[in-house]
Amino acid sequence: VPEPAADAPAAPPGVTAPGGAAPATGGLSPEGSSVAVLDRPEDLVDDSDTVMADTALDPNRSTLRPKLFWFNLALTVAVMGMLIADLVPLPYVFMVGSAIALLVNFPKVKDQGTQLVAHAPSIVAVVSMVMAASVLTGVLTGTGMVEAMSAWLVQIIPSSMGPFMAVITGVLSIPMTFFMSNDAFYFGVLPVLSETAAHYGISAAEMARASITGQPFHMQSPLVPAILLLVSLAKVDLGDHHKKVLWRSAVVSLVMLGIGMLTGAIGIG
Repeated sequence: VPEPAADAPAAPPGVTAPGGAAPATGGLSPEGSSVAVLDRPEDLVDDSDTVMADTALDPNRSTLRPKLFWFNLALTVAVMGMLIADLVPLPYVFMVGSAIALLVNFPKVKDQGTQLVAHAPSIVAVVSMVMAASVLTGVLTGTGMVEAMSAWLVQIIPSSMGPFMAVITGVLSIPMTFFMSNDAFYFGVLPVLSETAAHYGISAAEMARASITGQPFHMQSPLVPAILLLVSLAKVDLGDHHKKVLWRSAVVSLVMLGIGMLTGAIGIG
């Protein structure tokens, strides 16, 4: 290939090379060959292209323990086995399993503290929510408000409808968990309904089973951050999503309730 003349002008900025290639921004290569050096303009780089890269696990992260893979696998299987066998209380299983994993994978106290600090935000949020819910439930029960509200419901509910309290709770859970958070429904409303159902011989376990049938419908609620993230990533309007999905979610919830009644998991009377 013949060399170009030394005084040959460089390609003007913005001119596309033959074949649709990007413009040659640097003219001749440093070696003086006829191959142009193509540089990607920085102003054309979209920062959103690398957003998901930040969420990926680093294959070279310092927390990897490839030599302890089989030990960690055996520990995980043992913890899962203890959970299924239900030999000891679940809190003990998780506490002992976490302690063993932390001691073996991070022998140094400093490294253990680093891992605890790294995972503390998510744990503290859940623990705080559970403690706050426990206080709310304790106040409602200790002050007699739950009993008073349940007695009021017993008075206004016809006697013929009392044995169907579990089914009524399952139906109510569909719209109520959509318009309110799970915490408000399960810690505020369900205890009252369960206390009312106890007057008709319906156990709290049956009421709990009935109350979760509304979860497919609840997951479409704007109160759930996951659905907001989903529609934003899919570039779909939330209203359009509801038009397509809400009635299907309601059907799924009703089918779950019906199957629970047929199998006896949700009793009647």
